[in-house]
Amino acid sequence: MNCKQIKMILICAVSLLFLTGCGNKQALESYEEQMSTFFTNIASLDSDMNAIDASSDNAQTQLLSYLDAIETEFINLAALEVPVEFLSVETLADEAAENMSQAVSLYHQVFESETYDSTTALVADEYYSRANIRLQYIISILHGEIPEGDNITVTMEDKLNQNDSEEDSVPVTETHGEIETLNPLED
Repeated sequence: MNCKQIKMILICAVSLLFLTGCGNKQALESYEEQMSTFFTNIASLDSDMNAIDASSDNAQTQLLSYLDAIETEFINLAALEVPVEFLSVETLADEAAENMSQAVSLYHQVFESETYDSTTALVADEYYSRANIRLQYIISILHGEIPEGDNITVTMEDKLNQNDSEEDSVPVTETHGEIETLNPLED
């Protein structure tokens, strides 16, 4: 992640403080706290990872350790109970965790192998990027914005019959296209 992404994460964490204005206040407050913890942990891990001395003998071990910790944070993100106001975040969090797990697994292959495999490194970078793109989508949704980008389709759910439902609002579902085959040389 770069400085712009870290700043966006921190801004999102602060913005989450204002999400408790509607719906189930307790569920939103709990989610707000958990998301704030996630963003704080990711920012800290990213900062520590970027501070690794590349010339150090244990630089690769440190990098893999930080990547493992980031993967754990993404898995924890995917496990959060998402309030109804942000249901579209649930799928994105699952996808982000899956992509991060793939990236970390491939980074382990690259750095623990006898020889450096640049193709595997490119694929790992692509999965890492996809995880972070989904995180950016989550940030957009939490800010009440509609994510923008290639392969994104926004679907608004309509009430089929106003009289059959006592709900005051209908959740917005965000979907996006997924590239089924991963070839880092395409795109």
